[in-house]
Amino acid sequence: MRIFASTDTFLESSQSSLRLGRLVANATFLEALLRHAPYERFEFFCPTEVEKIRLRDWIERLPDGRNLSERVDLRSQFELPSRIACADWEVVHSGGWSRYLPALAWLRARFAKKVFPLTGTTHSLNDPSMFQMLRRLREAPLAACDAVICTSTDGREAFRRQLEPIPGPVPFQGRLELSPLGVDDRYFEIRDKVRARQKSALPADTGVVLWLGRLSAGSKADLHPLLYQWALIVREAGASEKILVLAGGGSEGDVRSLRETVSELGLDRHVKIRPDIDDAEKLDLLASADVFVSPVDNQQETFGISVVEAMAAGLPVVASRWDGYKDLVDDGVTGILVPVRWASLPPETASLRAILEPGIGQLATSQAVAVDPGALRKALATLLDDQALARRMGDAGRRKALEFYSWQAVVRRLSELWQRLKRQADDLEVPGRDRGVDPEIIDVASAFGHYGEPDPEADFVVSISELGRSILAGKVPMPPTFGELMPISDGKLMTALVLELSNGKRVASEHIRMCAARTGATEPQARWLLHWLLKYGVLEA
Repeated sequence: MRIFASTDTFLESSQSSLRLGRLVANATFLEALLRHAPYERFEFFCPTEVEKIRLRDWIERLPDGRNLSERVDLRSQFELPSRIACADWEVVHSGGWSRYLPALAWLRARFAKKVFPLTGTTHSLNDPSMFQMLRRLREAPLAACDAVICTSTDGREAFRRQLEPIPGPVPFQGRLELSPLGVDDRYFEIRDKVRARQKSALPADTGVVLWLGRLSAGSKADLHPLLYQWALIVREAGASEKILVLAGGGSEGDVRSLRETVSELGLDRHVKIRPDIDDAEKLDLLASADVFVSPVDNQQETFGISVVEAMAAGLPVVASRWDGYKDLVDDGVTGILVPVRWASLPPETASLRAILEPGIGQLATSQAVAVDPGALRKALATLLDDQALARRMGDAGRRKALEFYSWQAVVRRLSELWQRLKRQADDLEVPGRDRGVDPEIIDVASAFGHYGEPDPEADFVVSISELGRSILAGKVPMPPTFGELMPISDGKLMTALVLELSNGKRVASEHIRMCAARTGATEPQARWLLHWLLKYGVLEA
């Protein structure tokens, strides 16, 4: 049986409308995974009971969600050690790489009897904490069947360049695989442009250029240079009406700054700013546009979901020759790539990277990234004026998006990758058995044992309390167990810890040893649960 597992629910937002790139990518990936991946079972190890309920409800609300949920097992992360010891997963995959991938490698080294592949997907690669995250990855006991899945060629190279200098106990054993993100099937639906423009309050006979993404110079792109070039296009167009739509989420300050520039340039009739649009508005704007523009200048961008969404909608794309855009846009075929020149930060400013707020640091870096303004203006004017060329490029982009970037196509290729990795895993010994435990897990008793009195390892005599006898007699209800902790609150062990004291007192260490042996539990499990019974007064020391 082919089984997919994850410690990730892939739902990072409680909102029904997901707007940020990573949130959209992970949520739409999850639906595509359940629909198109060739697995008989899916196991999701949820971080909380609330997340478990939310994931179950989300799946059941999907079209045909009841049938999809029949193949899904929702578990607690507390169940990981026992499942790792016996599961034969084809892969354990996460929507990111930095948190779960190293931790799972250590858990596999400690509990697994056979190797299974671990994979995780990259998103942004310019976080100031990249060094710490990469160092943790280098220290983890990875195998040759494990992979960081990079979403673009430039992203993979950026990851390699940052990983390579970081020392580790052994050579890096994992792989850097290449697989793009995908977009939801809704983006491939052909929509009526006239109706879409009516819904978007855009004139029917006007050339429309669309930007769709965060309205943030610090985390996506500085759109002010685009506005200056748009003013020249409008002036050169004469009587011909043209509208630039800037749509997406943005802070009040970012939106105000853009509005002020629009007003100063006399572009109020020619620029529409649409902040905080929902999914339906987004689809209408894509159907309304003639050209899509994305002059991204920020290292935060690695792939470019908005570009793929535009290609799926049949729009020609004018984009900076930058990061993953070079994979997505075939220059002169599906759109036009605009040359980029850039310079590094001065050393004294670069040295502040660990201190500056990430958005400020990114803004400082991206302000020296110059997307050629003349080439940008020429590309937009060309596609607005040559409708036949724009249609040819848009049609070519749509065909490319269908072939490579629909989630069905992406999940199919990922499933093939995971199957290859699993075949490789079957020939490997579990790595890291001789490396001890995860170095990031502190010994709580050693670090904090002095907090309590007496010492947590000290022995004592334990007996049933009056409250405990009242509970056994049915006079008082048993104290409640937190739902999150049910997987480690063994009812059989709890019963033994109480009933085995019915005839009198016992030394705690002896009682723990006996109850653990009789129930098949471990002594640390029995000690933890005995202290829970002491906490609620069912037993007394």
